[in-house]
Amino acid sequence: MEKNSSSRLWAMYKKDVMNLRTESIFMLAFVLGINAFVYYQVVTTESTLGASGYGVLSSMVVFGALFLVFIRSFSLVSSEWKDNTLHMIMPLPIGGNTIFFSKLLAILTQAFIVGSISFGLTLGAVYMILELEDVQQIFNFLAMDSGGLLSSNIAEIFKMAGYGFISFASLIVIVFFSSVVGRMFTKLSGLITFVVFILSNVLLGQATRLVDSVVDFEQGSRVMYLGDPGAQMTGSMTFMGTPELLFGIFFTVGTSVLFFLATTYLYEKKVEL
Repeated sequence: MEKNSSSRLWAMYKKDVMNLRTESIFMLAFVLGINAFVYYQVVTTESTLGASGYGVLSSMVVFGALFLVFIRSFSLVSSEWKDNTLHMIMPLPIGGNTIFFSKLLAILTQAFIVGSISFGLTLGAVYMILELEDVQQIFNFLAMDSGGLLSSNIAEIFKMAGYGFISFASLIVIVFFSSVVGRMFTKLSGLITFVVFILSNVLLGQATRLVDSVVDFEQGSRVMYLGDPGAQMTGSMTFMGTPELLFGIFFTVGTSVLFFLATTYLYEKKVEL
């Protein structure tokens, strides 16, 4: 039975990934077009934003690509709601856990691929645009406090990227939950989905602030500056301390599991009706 469950999950995951393939290509084409446009404007107008300016621009492009993935996740529940009869007439019906876990994995796969390629494309465009001293400034920042295989700054960036990916997964789970609640109503389904999504995030935000007021993590955080400490600062990055980061991961994963279980429960109850 466990093998059959894994096989069904793998089959659904492949189907969901293939369904997202075309729009992923369009997203990457959009990112490539934005980078090409920015590069053309900079080359033709001979304007410059500096290292920090292009860092902000590249972040906006990558986050824009992930935002498109986030928006697309809202429609997955709608399509699943239309197709659920196909799952119910199978010899071994597929439960809500398999359905939504498959879609969550597919969305995260899309986010990872689109985000990584977008970052690479944007990084390449920025590298061609920046002046030599700006490139050297970035390398100096990344190599700062190097005492092992990775410098402390690079290690912190990887940790924050991992935490960001977990937070993105949590956001998608809340999207699924909100969409399922919205689809349970025949009227104003979209409005209800939006309201539930906002209220869920507000509730999580209040819970996070409540915990922060009890546990003080301030001493663990640190700020790293991009530039010469003796000169005018051109940018900075604030890193979370390890205790705060670990708590954030456990809290995010825990709340995500609760929302996921609530999503599958409501979905299966609705299908049974």
